[in-house]
Amino acid sequence: MHALTGYLEFRPEERELTVAALEEIAIRSRGDAGCVDYWWSEDLERPCRFRFFECWESEEAFDAHQAQPYEHQFMTDHVSRIIGADAHVLVVTERRSAIGA
Repeated sequence: MHALTGYLEFRPEERELTVAALEEIAIRSRGDAGCVDYWWSEDLERPCRFRFFECWESEEAFDAHQAQPYEHQFMTDHVSRIIGADAHVLVVTERRSAIGA
């Protein structure tokens, strides 16, 4: 599996635009082949800082996702506006339920 986590921070006056863009990118990304999990969440202590987590079946699935035209458009239109960011790749060897489901 291939997983990433981090955050993007935007200007407060761009919050509504950002939330709409994040909602759209999440919906589209979840439909990509190999997507295990994909989400964005606003940090409760830092408004306009949006944390993300995405998990893919493989690095190849992630690369295919990154090559999508809508992903390029998101990077051009929205990631270009960030005022802060951090991201990490996680090494994940398996996924199993913590509650036995």
